[in-house]
Amino acid sequence: MVWTNSDGLRVPFHRELGATTKAGEFATAAGGDQHIAEISISDLTTLATSAAVMDHFVIIPGGARVERVEIITTTAATSGGSAVLNIGLQRLDGTTELDYDGLIAAAALATFNAVGETVSVTQGGTGAGALVGTTIGSNPGKITADYDTAAFTAGAVKVKVYYSFLTAAQ
Repeated sequence: MVWTNSDGLRVPFHRELGATTKAGEFATAAGGDQHIAEISISDLTTLATSAAVMDHFVIIPGGARVERVEIITTTAATSGGSAVLNIGLQRLDGTTELDYDGLIAAAALATFNAVGETVSVTQGGTGAGALVGTTIGSNPGKITADYDTAAFTAGAVKVKVYYSFLTAAQ
């Protein structure tokens, strides 16, 4: 059971304190300038048309420059229609949108309908959200996901968000 106190802080109890998460963040070996946040969406059918936080402990810091986003298919995605996937960010207050499709905007089902398929999305590329290739504002964000057009009937993906704190001069 998780409780949100009057300050808006999430207070986990019992199982939530020791539960294994399906997400994490780490620095690459190259001096730690680049970071990768990875989430596993183990069942696309659980997504809704409104954005939901995928993990409350993995946060993209304010001031981070989003370099690229990868989608790795672990179970082929299917839909009764033309489902599209959105990946974005929500502020830490738990209600305010940073950009709900700022990382991946309307990625078509064909992007992840075969096991092992890996798609790397960079600024200006198909499915790139407005935050890719830019520095997010001062507010940190939790990774969110939702679908549009039609629901998923099967599928699982891993999403990796590559970001750094490098400036253009570096």
